[in-house]
Amino acid sequence: MSHKRASTVGRRASVNVNMILTPLDKLIQESKARRQAEESDIPQKQDATHIWASLDGTSWNLCSLPIPPTPGASSILVTKPPVPGKPLPPDAPETIEVEVGMTHPFDPTHAEDFDDASIINNLHEAPLLFLLLRRFNDQKIYTLCSDVLISVNPYKTIPGLYDDDVVKRVWDEAATKKFKDLSPHVYNVADRSYRTMMKNTGTTPDSRKNQSVIISGESGAGKTEAAKQVMRYLIEASKMSNGESTEIQDSLISANVILEAFGNAKTLRNDNSSRFGKYIKLMYDKDNSLKGAFTEHFLLEKVRLTQGDEGERNYHVFYMLCKSGAVAEDLGLGEAKEYDMLTKGGCTEVNGVDDAKDFGDLKEAFGKIGLSGEEEKDIWKLIALLMHLGNIKFSAASGDGNCEVEVPVGEDKLGALLGCEFLSVKNAITIRQVRSGRGSLMAMNLNPQQAKQGVDALIKHCYGNLFTFLVSKINQSHKLSVASNSFIGILDIFGFEIMKYNSLSQLCINFANEKLQQQFNQQVFVRERELYLEEGLPVDVITFKDNQPVIDLISKKPSGLLPLLEEAGMLSRAVEPSALVSSFDKPHAGVHPNYGKARFGNEDFVIKHFAGEVLYSGKELLSKNNDSLHEDLKILLSNSTSDFIVNVCTQFEKEGASGYVEKTEEEKERELEMEEAKEASSNKRGSAKTKLAASQTVTSKFRGQLNSLVETLTSTEPHYIKCIKPNSSKSPTTANDELVLEQLRYSGVLEVVRIRREGFPIRMSFTDFHKRFEILCFKDGLVSTRKATPEENMAAAIHICEKCLDPTEYAKGKTRMFLRNGLLEKLQQLVNEVYATMATKLQSRQRTKAAVKGFAATKISTVKLQNLQRMIHEKRAFQKHKAATIKAQAFLRSRTEQSQFQKKKAAASKLSAVIRGHQASDGYKKRQTAQAKISSIVRGKQGKAAFDKTKDLVVKLQALERVRERRASFNSKKETAVKVENLYRMHAQKKEFEGQKAAAIKLQALGRAKQGKEEYEKQQEAALKLHTAMRRFLAMSKLEHKKLGLFSGRKRRQNSVLFKPVGDYLAFRGNDELLGAIKTSNANEDEEIVIKFADNVDKFNRKGKLQVRQIVLTKKFIYLMDGKKVKDTIDLTTDYLEGASLSTMADDFVVLHLKEDRDYLLTCQHKTELIDVITSMFRTEAKKDFPVSCGDDFKVKTFGSGFSRLKGLETFDCRFIESDDISAEEKWRVQIVKDGVEISVSSALVSGASHPLGTPRAQKFNIMVGGRKSQTKGDGDQVRSASSASNKKATATTRKKTGSTVGNMMQRLSSSLKKSESK
Repeated sequence: MSHKRASTVGRRASVNVNMILTPLDKLIQESKARRQAEESDIPQKQDATHIWASLDGTSWNLCSLPIPPTPGASSILVTKPPVPGKPLPPDAPETIEVEVGMTHPFDPTHAEDFDDASIINNLHEAPLLFLLLRRFNDQKIYTLCSDVLISVNPYKTIPGLYDDDVVKRVWDEAATKKFKDLSPHVYNVADRSYRTMMKNTGTTPDSRKNQSVIISGESGAGKTEAAKQVMRYLIEASKMSNGESTEIQDSLISANVILEAFGNAKTLRNDNSSRFGKYIKLMYDKDNSLKGAFTEHFLLEKVRLTQGDEGERNYHVFYMLCKSGAVAEDLGLGEAKEYDMLTKGGCTEVNGVDDAKDFGDLKEAFGKIGLSGEEEKDIWKLIALLMHLGNIKFSAASGDGNCEVEVPVGEDKLGALLGCEFLSVKNAITIRQVRSGRGSLMAMNLNPQQAKQGVDALIKHCYGNLFTFLVSKINQSHKLSVASNSFIGILDIFGFEIMKYNSLSQLCINFANEKLQQQFNQQVFVRERELYLEEGLPVDVITFKDNQPVIDLISKKPSGLLPLLEEAGMLSRAVEPSALVSSFDKPHAGVHPNYGKARFGNEDFVIKHFAGEVLYSGKELLSKNNDSLHEDLKILLSNSTSDFIVNVCTQFEKEGASGYVEKTEEEKERELEMEEAKEASSNKRGSAKTKLAASQTVTSKFRGQLNSLVETLTSTEPHYIKCIKPNSSKSPTTANDELVLEQLRYSGVLEVVRIRREGFPIRMSFTDFHKRFEILCFKDGLVSTRKATPEENMAAAIHICEKCLDPTEYAKGKTRMFLRNGLLEKLQQLVNEVYATMATKLQSRQRTKAAVKGFAATKISTVKLQNLQRMIHEKRAFQKHKAATIKAQAFLRSRTEQSQFQKKKAAASKLSAVIRGHQASDGYKKRQTAQAKISSIVRGKQGKAAFDKTKDLVVKLQALERVRERRASFNSKKETAVKVENLYRMHAQKKEFEGQKAAAIKLQALGRAKQGKEEYEKQQEAALKLHTAMRRFLAMSKLEHKKLGLFSGRKRRQNSVLFKPVGDYLAFRGNDELLGAIKTSNANEDEEIVIKFADNVDKFNRKGKLQVRQIVLTKKFIYLMDGKKVKDTIDLTTDYLEGASLSTMADDFVVLHLKEDRDYLLTCQHKTELIDVITSMFRTEAKKDFPVSCGDDFKVKTFGSGFSRLKGLETFDCRFIESDDISAEEKWRVQIVKDGVEISVSSALVSGASHPLGTPRAQKFNIMVGGRKSQTKGDGDQVRSASSASNKKATATTRKKTGSTVGNMMQRLSSSLKKSESK
């Protein structure tokens, strides 16, 4: 394979799968017919008219053979297919001559659809390729090749492919069937690994054989999805096996979200490409229950942080953070296009990807793995720090000093994120401390390029350590609760890569694939060897193709490419790329078969991998391999005030602080294994300094991880899933056959084909072999396949092979015959020869039979012609005789007819004369008869006229009689109708009268009811007024008796009038217009509004002005309304209404306290019923008691300018005052105090009821505007307002309405009081 693969595939356009498979459609139908014929035991001739041919050397086409190929010829003439795999030029000839080496025989099984490609006879990459494409077109993305599962990415969701019932069905079927008997599916591979682990095949009775599922393929082939489905099935299998539910599933899914955010990026081939490898161990206990997991990662592509290709993005998490909203604002981050790290590829967004939504999923996943809120904030700060570090600009200084540093985000901001002073940051990145030969330290100023390299190294170091920290946190969240007996590992690793520009990443990736391919070859070889042993065949016929030379070329010391690269990196001086490549060429060029020089330039080299040749560039190998961080930068990180940076980015640990992770036992064991591997692989002669420097390179770390991984995989039983990408455009309907074929070669699947072809690739059961080649022994007296037993079929198959093949060309197994590659064609040629010989004999016999048959037919035809000629001669003579006879007969008949005519004419004349005489004698009789008839007719007419006249008279009489009868009947009916009409009118008038009577009764009842209601209201109003007067009298009496000491030590009693609670005092319940206004203002109100309470209230605003409002209580809300307009709404289901305050005096004050808002100061005539309704609603809706405080001192919140000229919400102390030096009508008032100073006193409270159904507590309250006292009246110590005057007017009106009874009562009470005072 050439290293130009990238450009070759790029030129080839993806074609529709149906176009590629069109030439096979007819063959598939023929194959089905052939199979049906074979089932009927009829020997069939093989179709030898088609052949696989590579017309352009890159792909395969199914061509037809216009003529049979000549044995031993170097080329074959084929017919161009109608729709080839790769389009040919329009002017290409119909027949093309192709070299024999570029062809492969076609077998009927190549046109059939098999779940397992290893069943195909004479297997080759061409039939395997078209089998995969055909199944891809039928939405069958999974195909087996022996024990290897091939998965083709469908680029769409296939309905029902991963449903829950599929998991259950696979589990049930796998319990009773073998793996090869199941339909290929990724769940079958996972099930086989789980059931194999359950078998006790370990080295100890309690141990089990560990398993590994190795998923490989290039970017975009579907590796990540396959790994997710394998993990899902293993979790469900644990549940179905033990009946236990596991909580680790959500944690594993969350871990995958985190790893994708920090380890995946958009590339040219895939929008979500994994830029690291991972190996996830699912840990099981002795009962095969899933108890934990452990994740290992390797080869994170850190160079992507500082370098990017066109059209690619950096890691997803950077773009998520820029779209995080509040988090990005707190960190001072802008859009992604403002940061150099995120715009190197010129791409900041991906179609169909919502970075803001993904950021939310990432935050949720952080919580599920146990990250604290502090650690989460520290992670965002560290990522923001890296983005700001990437924006630092360096420029050369004007003197000998260090280079100048420009920080766009600000020096203080950068230092705060790093936890250091900016001066320390600047010195660390622009000055390097170098130790001289004498051991002293020297400060060396760095130029802008060197400073930029240091910052890039710092960015890669911090991000790599952050990724390791996240993996450690994930492992800690998956920590085992019990001991693990076995595990199933899932390896998601990058496939073989050949890019347009190949550097260190591709070298490491391809080296890893070489190691894995070596293990894969060993596994395939072992399984093929087991099959040969099972069938009793010699195993020395197959060989193991080892790629160890390539592995040694790359990694073996001392002349391996990676050791040489690490050695060049340890030199104190800079090494040019050409010098580095020359060090590679010196030991390997022209010596090692897998190494070659580049055709152009001296900075490139070529390695011949198992998948093909790859051209590597040596320009950036040294810089990309340097993973060390300078000591000054390490000291900078260790001096950070951020515990998270110290724990994550340095070797120091602060236990219990942010970023500290306690290592699990698996991580400790892994570190110990890697240290041992380093010690074993290091050069014992090297110094400690040399070993330390080598351990800080990317390749040395990766080799240690890879060796540990290979050792783990070697100790497990592997199961392989090879993922294939059908095209580069992510189309679900097109496929690029060249791209698929190259991936098959890279993945190592064709190695299975090679091993099979090297031994006995053609395998047929004895019965099928006997049926197919029975023609070769039909004269040997063997039993026909229709009647043969399995033993007789085996004997017949062996007899055919012994008769037609050499002993080395076949082998007899226990259940089938094994043939060498190409022998199927040889046997088919013998069958064709037998058919040709038989055809010659059949043709000669057929020609003889045809000649005899032709002579007999000619003889019969001659006899028929002779008979026909004689018949014609006799017929002509007979016709002449017949004509003469007819003429004679005609002449004789004419003479006879003429004689008879003359006789008949004479008789007719005589008869005519007799008839005329007879007619003349009959005329007289006819005239007499006519006259008699005329007379009778005349007499009849006369009689008829008389009869008609008499008839008319009778008819007239009858008509008159009928008129008389009808008139009498009409008069009778008319009289009856008049009577009925009179009865109907009488009934209607009676009904109308009864209705009017009922209406009158109702009106009278309504009038009496209204009159009674008015009387009741008057009586109640009089009672209320009487009660008010009594209260006033008692208050005055108490005031006077206080002076006399009559009521010393006694409290005032509150008098009340018993009344029935009404609730809706404003008749709002039937007011649809008002209810509609409430619904419009509050969408949360119930559809059917229930009015619990409604009444008029006086509300005092913040300026002390009186406002008349209506208070309405529904099930959940309190409304303050101004007419039909809703002013305020209070929700009782929340804690917005905090409580209420009432005084101990006989007033109507109610204070509603609101949370963080000004309070409502109200007077309500039915305040007791109002508080009772609110308390009941609070218990129903808020499920708690309504706080009510009763006292003369209370606090009220209001806004400034009303009480104090201050702005904002203020709280004032309020006090109800009862003065003894004024009259009872102005007895109660409110004192407003702010900071201990009286700032306002209310006007007098005037008793009086303004509503006929109200209580006697209807005092008015007013607060002075701006805290200023109004004009004084009387003694000058009472503050009055306009509302006080109006209240007095209302009181006077009330007194006037009360009547003389109340006035007389007040006079008697006053006189009695004076008498008591005089005594």
